[in-house]
This record gives sequence, structure tokens and C-alpha cells, in this order.
Amino acid sequence: MNDFERQIRAEVFASLRETSRPPTTDELAAKTNSDRAHVVSALHALADEHSLVLVPDSDSVWMAHPFSGIETDFVVTIGERCWYANCAWDGLSILALLGDGTLDTHSPITGEPLKFEVAMGMVSGSGLVHFLVPPKRFWDSIVYT
Repeated sequence: MNDFERQIRAEVFASLRETSRPPTTDELAAKTNSDRAHVVSALHALADEHSLVLVPDSDSVWMAHPFSGIETDFVVTIGERCWYANCAWDGLSILALLGDGTLDTHSPITGEPLKFEVAMGMVSGSGLVHFLVPPKRFWDSIVYT
């Protein structure tokens, strides 16, 4: 990862943290005082390095773990702010990064709502989080893990 890619990655994370959405390529170009083509090249390099995931056939950020750039069934709430996570693991990671709050989702089997609360770093909730794929294999199919 070169310095420009590192800067782009930092801008993506800052936007997700502050606005709950990823920046557009034009916003990144303006923020870094560079041209759009340079930004697009950096985003694709970061995707190749597994530093983020792009929406298929586009230059838009889909995932910058633990944040999701698109709406998902994993909603993290801290005070009045909300973010989307890619899975329960990522939702709890957002809470670990940003502070106490809740992760709302549902059972993939029954559809029953599930809520996990984090207070003072401790997780409590109404369900069980189970990962079918071991973490070392997440990138085998990151979108479906």
C-alpha cells in the first residue's frame, strides 16, 4: 500500500465513521486534491489488497470492514447515529471502535428480531452469534461470509 492508497483508505474510513456512508470518487478526489482516475486506481488497488470491497463492476465502496457502504440487516446505533455493518461480527466491531450502543438484526432462520447491547465494553443480548466460516477463510467469499 503506497502513501496515496493509505490516504484514500483513511478518507473512506473517516467518511464512514462521520457520515455513515462512503465517499464518492469525486469527493475523494476533492479531499485529496487529485484527479478521479488516480482515486479510482487507488480504490481498485485497495480492493485487490483486501483493504476494502467495491460494489461489483463499479468504483463505489461496498465494505470497509467493519463498516458497510450499503444498507444491510445489521444496524448499529449509538445515541442518535446509525451505521450499517456487514455481519454481527462487524456490528460488534463498530461498537468496540465507536462506543456503547446496540446492534439490531434478525435470525436468518426464523426472522425473529435480535438485539445486542454493548455497555462498558460488555455484550449482552437476546441471541447467539455463530460463524459458519472460520475467520481465516472469510476472504474466500467475503460478500457471503
